[in-house]
Amino acid sequence: RQVGDVSRMVDEFSAFARMPKPQMEPSDIREVVREPVFLFQMSTSDITFDTRLPKEAVIVLCDRRLISQAMTNLVKNAAEAIHAMAESPDKEPGYRGRIETIVRATGNRVEIEVIDNGPGLPKQNRARLLEPYVTTKGAKGTGLGLAIVQRVIEQHGGTLTLEDAPPAPGRTRGALLRITLPAAPAEIATTVRPKTAPQTA
Repeated sequence: RQVGDVSRMVDEFSAFARMPKPQMEPSDIREVVREPVFLFQMSTSDITFDTRLPKEAVIVLCDRRLISQAMTNLVKNAAEAIHAMAESPDKEPGYRGRIETIVRATGNRVEIEVIDNGPGLPKQNRARLLEPYVTTKGAKGTGLGLAIVQRVIEQHGGTLTLEDAPPAPGRTRGALLRITLPAAPAEIATTVRPKTAPQTA
C-alpha cells in the first residue's frame, strides 16, 4: 500500500510539473464529462451517481484528455470525501454517498458541476485549496489534485470555483465544485456532427 501511495504521489508531481500545452479541438463536453464519471460508477458500488446532461450537443474547444483528467480529479476527490464521511462517527443514520454531475450551457459559457454529500470544504482559506501542496487529507494527499484542475481550466480560459453544496434530500452538507468554460463559437460548433444524448445515470 505504501509503495502504491508513493507511486501515486510521484505521478501527481510529474503531471503537475510537465503539464502539456492543450491541443484544442471541438468536442462535445457531455462525452468528455460522462466517460470518467462512468468509470467511477462502474468501480464504486457504495456511491450513487446522478449525471444530468443536456439533450443537445454542447461543443467546447478543449483538449479532451486534459479536461477528462480534470474531471477524474474532481470525481476522485468527491468519492474520497464521501468515504471519509462514511467512516465519521457523526454521519447521519442511513448515510449513503451521492455524487451529482451536472452540465449546463448558459449563453456563451458552459458550466460543469460536481456535487457531493461529504463533509464539505473548510470555511477558512478555502481558496488556498487551489494552491499546490495544500491539502485537507493530511499525509494521504499531495495537495496537487485541485491545483492540476485549476491549471488545466485556466489553460482553457475558464474558471474553477469551490462552494458549499446546496441542501437536498440526503445532503445536509458537502462540496460543489464548478468548472466554467467558454462555449465554442457558433461557426465551429455547427461543424461538429451532433450525437444522440449520452445515457445519463
